[in-house]
Amino acid sequence: MRLVILALSMPIMFIAMGIAAFVVPICGAPIAIATAYLVLTPVVYYTRGYPMFRLRYFIVSLLMMVVIWALEAAAEPYLREYSRAIQIFIQAMSVCPQWKAYFITTALVLAPLVEETLFRALLYVELEKRAGAVAGYAGSSLAFAMAHGASMLIPLYFALGVVLTYAFKRGGIVSAVVLHSLNNLLALAPIIQ
Repeated sequence: MRLVILALSMPIMFIAMGIAAFVVPICGAPIAIATAYLVLTPVVYYTRGYPMFRLRYFIVSLLMMVVIWALEAAAEPYLREYSRAIQIFIQAMSVCPQWKAYFITTALVLAPLVEETLFRALLYVELEKRAGAVAGYAGSSLAFAMAHGASMLIPLYFALGVVLTYAFKRGGIVSAVVLHSLNNLLALAPIIQ
């Protein structure tokens, strides 16, 4: 069942996005993104049975995240094309008066819950079971990186995926979700001012 959910998650998200954008055209982009994650929130069911939160490993994972954030800050001058793409994205979103509310809710709550369930509780666990921990870390982190788009950021998102997988494996699902939310908050800070 886990593999079926993994295989169908992206098509379901895109169908939900299309329907939402069609039904509410004025707020198409922000509503579509929120809806895509909202329809997949039932997959959180698959996080049951995993450790919920271990403070020690959460702190270790947080320290690893700080290193990634420092690398990201150092790479900022080389990411000008990505910054331009973000500005175009914000312009598209801003046609909706409530875009910030939809975007913040999606980025800080829905996306971390759904993505950590899909990439860690489902994909990592299946890969680890079938091919070992290294394949689980590498496969789920690569899938996470590629799902986030921009090719220039794949190494950064891959590293983030490795840390989030470690947070899930050692610190529990809550650790991974909280760290993912914190990362999204830091990424959103300049966008939502």
